[in-house]
Amino acid sequence: KGLAGADGGQEGEVLDKLRGVIDPDLKKDIVECGFVKNLKIEGGKVSFMLELTTPACPVKEEFKRDSSRLVGELPWVESVDVSLSSRKRQHKQSAEGGDMKRNAGCPGLKDVQRIIAVSSGKGGVGKSTVSVNLAYSIARLGGKVGIIDADIFGPSLPTMVQPESTRISLSKDNDAMLAPLEHQGVKLMSYGYTAKATKEGAAVMRGPMASNTMHQLIAYTDWGHLDYLIIDMPPGTSDIHLTLGQEVCIDGAVIVTTPQRLSFVDVVKGIDMFDTMKVPILGLVQNMAYFDCSCGKRFTPFGPGHGQKLIELYGIPAAVSLPIQSDISEHGDSGAPFVISQEGSQVDKVYAELASAVVKQLSLLSEGGYGIPLVEFDPKGPLIKVTPTKGDAKTFSPKSLRDACRGANARNTPPAPEDVIPVDMSPKGRYAIAIDWSDGHSSIYTYKQLEEHG
Repeated sequence: KGLAGADGGQEGEVLDKLRGVIDPDLKKDIVECGFVKNLKIEGGKVSFMLELTTPACPVKEEFKRDSSRLVGELPWVESVDVSLSSRKRQHKQSAEGGDMKRNAGCPGLKDVQRIIAVSSGKGGVGKSTVSVNLAYSIARLGGKVGIIDADIFGPSLPTMVQPESTRISLSKDNDAMLAPLEHQGVKLMSYGYTAKATKEGAAVMRGPMASNTMHQLIAYTDWGHLDYLIIDMPPGTSDIHLTLGQEVCIDGAVIVTTPQRLSFVDVVKGIDMFDTMKVPILGLVQNMAYFDCSCGKRFTPFGPGHGQKLIELYGIPAAVSLPIQSDISEHGDSGAPFVISQEGSQVDKVYAELASAVVKQLSLLSEGGYGIPLVEFDPKGPLIKVTPTKGDAKTFSPKSLRDACRGANARNTPPAPEDVIPVDMSPKGRYAIAIDWSDGHSSIYTYKQLEEHG
């Protein structure tokens, strides 16, 4: 495990101390997680490296501080030197033993570690604003970040981010690929930056042509090493979404919506689309949720929204709300991302919270931190059995679970018959399961609800 160069007794003492540092998300100590590498002890001098899941780890400084403090408590230790690094994502092995490359048909993505889609069910909800500010917020955490504008018909990135040079050129390392633009350390690519789009504006083309153009941009941009690539998806669901889902390994999605009822319906469609593509939902952004009046009161002009209902129905792990604020759109039109120009503001803190949550969710997924319980139906009981990844299995009657449904139409549904049973059970992403009942009712339960039921 990379631990070397020390007397066994002293090394054991150091590792015992380091077991007191717990990863708050994985719920394991950093030794068990395999983070501790290259432990060396020379007299009273101790040095080691913490190899974390991502350079953008929100708690990396806490890990470093706590590790140094705990090891320094040993009476024979004179100094502690802790360095930080991050592990590269490993390719999975195929059944034949070969290397299954991520994004094999996209040479520009070969060194991209994780890909995040930012999506919305309809236009005009602030998706591009969220994409840009999320990218710069993750970069501030220490990650190498890129963003690609996947909207061929109406690209927004050239308006929202204006680097000193907007000239697209060929890559110096590979003249068959494009070099991305760069601004404040974040790499950029958009159809709107190309010479054709600059002269003619938004593209007018059929779906297959748009999908092909998008594929060429994302696959043949020389992104180099990136920890995160954010795809600002076009609104709605279209051929481009399906093409990207088939050709690019998207690790997770962030859904952007507004409080209106229509937006709720569109969000559900978007969640279903990503579920079909086996892409987990990392977070929900409810934009234009409120505004703070100069009188000190907070108003919600579009109503309270449906964010909490979506969290309950689909088990979305993170959700934030953003206000209606004129300077947010002003910065979007000026070419300067809000989180850079207004660092430390309340909105900047919300984006920092979102960035931290997204990074944590991706690390959890890559480290197997989401153990999906096994849900089974035994018709002999009849009983529903839930077996978590850790702990004992539990059983309960189908009727008790059917009566506990919290779905949107649950209040208007008559009580379930005593002999109600599930006729179909299917996973909804990594967080929930859909059940069709024999009485015609349909329910969605998060795995957390199932584990807590009864």
